[in-house]
Amino acid sequence: MIKKVITLFFIFNFFYAHSQNKKTIDAINAIPFEEKLKNAATLDVVYLKNVRDAAKIKYDLGVGESYSNLSLVYYYQGKYEKDLLYSLKAISIYEKTNATEKLAIEYGELGYRTKKRNMQKALFYLQKAKSISEQNKLQQPLLSIYNNYGVLKEMLAQYDSALYFYNKGLVLKESIKDSIGIPYSLNNIAGVYVFQKQFDKALPIYERSLKIRILKHDQTGITENYTYFGDLFLAKNDFKTSILYFEKSLKNALKINYIDLIQYSYKKLSENQERLNNSSEALNNYKKYSQFKDSLLNKETNSKVAELEIKFETNRKEKLLLQKEIEAKKKNTTIFILTLVSFFIAMIGFLIYRQQKLKNKQQQQEFKLKNAIKEIETQNKLHEQRLSISRDLHDNIGAQLTFVISSVDNLKFGNQNLDSKINNQLTKISDFTKSTIIELRDTIWAMNRTEFTYEDLYSRILNFIEKAKSAKDDINFSFQIDEQLKDITFSSVVGINLYRTIQEAINNAIKYSDAKDINVYVQKDTDQIKIVIDDNGKGFDMETVDFGNGLYNMNKRIEEVNGIYKIESEPNKGTTITILLSNNQPT
Repeated sequence: MIKKVITLFFIFNFFYAHSQNKKTIDAINAIPFEEKLKNAATLDVVYLKNVRDAAKIKYDLGVGESYSNLSLVYYYQGKYEKDLLYSLKAISIYEKTNATEKLAIEYGELGYRTKKRNMQKALFYLQKAKSISEQNKLQQPLLSIYNNYGVLKEMLAQYDSALYFYNKGLVLKESIKDSIGIPYSLNNIAGVYVFQKQFDKALPIYERSLKIRILKHDQTGITENYTYFGDLFLAKNDFKTSILYFEKSLKNALKINYIDLIQYSYKKLSENQERLNNSSEALNNYKKYSQFKDSLLNKETNSKVAELEIKFETNRKEKLLLQKEIEAKKKNTTIFILTLVSFFIAMIGFLIYRQQKLKNKQQQQEFKLKNAIKEIETQNKLHEQRLSISRDLHDNIGAQLTFVISSVDNLKFGNQNLDSKINNQLTKISDFTKSTIIELRDTIWAMNRTEFTYEDLYSRILNFIEKAKSAKDDINFSFQIDEQLKDITFSSVVGINLYRTIQEAINNAIKYSDAKDINVYVQKDTDQIKIVIDDNGKGFDMETVDFGNGLYNMNKRIEEVNGIYKIESEPNKGTTITILLSNNQPT
């Protein structure tokens, strides 16, 4: 290990001595990943020097690549605020130099490295990387981006999406025989199968990945694969085999100073020992895991990371605003002319539109006025027809019925010695004719009204009850109406149907029930009007009774005005008729 560091030191000194040219700067930036990982504690000095040298010769791309390497070195050192700082600086350089492919790769790497600290930011960076690569058809960045995006989806428990992106990345890598990238995709696919307890599918995929990395002498990859095997056997509850793999992983991770895997291996060793009831070993490993965890994640680091992200976003926005301002100045003249032309076109269009709107409004008002006049004329004609019919009924039929009554009375008076049966029959004819005249008057009364109130109905029913009292003085009549309803209006059709139904119900009670009390109630029931006619008469059996025309007609009348009619009766318990009407009957 010491020998390698000394060798690397001499290489760096050579580069330092001849570093102010592009080839030398590029050579330093191209130091292999293994060396970056092994010498993360010292390489930051090398890359900082590279940044200064590239800046002196105004080699922007070299500056950007040095920043990118610095961010990766600081990541492995666990200095996440510096990782973010230099990664964002690299992104700014790549944007400035239009290095689209490097920009996509940097966004992707930053997103992947941010996943454990800020998932929302990690998704943002990787989505940005994926979008740039796909829009510009960049194959190289997508080799890692699809795989890393799948990792984020797996961490969010979106396993179908994770497998989709893992397989998408694997197909791309296999098409170009990417022996470095293929194991990453294989391991991630197998990891999903492990979570889903499909161990038989996962094991051969892990073995294929490890075989490729052994052939490549990829110590970092081999170390990662040991942790995957450890996870698999832990999930299978084979704790002893799991410990063997995590010990291998830890040994290699300590050699190459891979902080994340050191921390992860200690944590998993602690879990395995705890499952085997080796409390002492479990505690010892967990303490070592906690030391690494506490050293890597702390409030100060997170605060600094957030601060750097805010500064980066602010700078980006300021640059975008400045760029837009420059573009706006170049187009001012064109925009001004277009604005004037648009203004005049808009003014002309507005005037035409306004004129047309006024014309349409006038036509609508004329149309409404014509309709209103037609409606008034129609209503007047209907009213005149009603008046004409009511006059004909009163003058012709009413006069004829009066003549019938007069003739019957004269016949009875002129023939005092008539047979009692004939006399009774003539009396019935006279009574029937008189009741027909009363109903005719009620019909004429309804026809001459355009609308009714419950007060009108009340007075008419009350008049009918008073006549019924004179005929049946042994029955107690009661009629009550809610004061809130007296001014509510409804149409003449509703009015005459209600009146006839209540009249028929009272008549039936008088004729058939032998009741002592007949009550009528009209009251408000939430959004309905409830009318109840009940008596304390002998009632009847609802199952056996033969409903005649009277009950059928009452039901039909209420249905015609969109009401609900219900009759209830039991022998010796009286009869109750309930009518429910909407509170919004058409007037």
